[in-house]
Amino acid sequence: MRRPLVPPMLTALVQAGILGLEGKEFASLDRCPSCGGEVTGYDVKERRFAVLADESGTRPVNVMVKRFSCRECGLVSSARAPFYPDTRMGSPIVDLCVILSKEMPASRVAGVVRDLSLVVDRGTVRNYSRRDFGVIPVTGIFGLSIPQSLMTLSLMGMQAP
Repeated sequence: MRRPLVPPMLTALVQAGILGLEGKEFASLDRCPSCGGEVTGYDVKERRFAVLADESGTRPVNVMVKRFSCRECGLVSSARAPFYPDTRMGSPIVDLCVILSKEMPASRVAGVVRDLSLVVDRGTVRNYSRRDFGVIPVTGIFGLSIPQSLMTLSLMGMQAP
């Protein structure tokens, strides 16, 4: 079976959404996730959200994630950010890999993701497809199952500032 064709319009939506997050800071954490104690600022860490590919090569898209220290137990915790635990890319990208891997092999998923101008190798797709990230809401668009988290991100990127 052939890899589904990805329309340029969908690629543009995905790119706009991801580029809209570039440099954004996530700095919200009310209480310590361990003990519920009060937290104070600790530092800010740069995290890679995605890697975009274009005709000139690849380009990382990074976001800033503030970390907090608990005044009660001393635990250092990250702010709420669009990342799953123990993953190295944003949750909408992981969602896309997991959803597509339910319909096609990892190598084909990597090709579809590449058609969306994202860089994710097939080994990473395979690893994420074997993990349980819970229920991922999906929307059918252009004959592909696309996670709603990615579409929401794309729509936010298309809004005027």
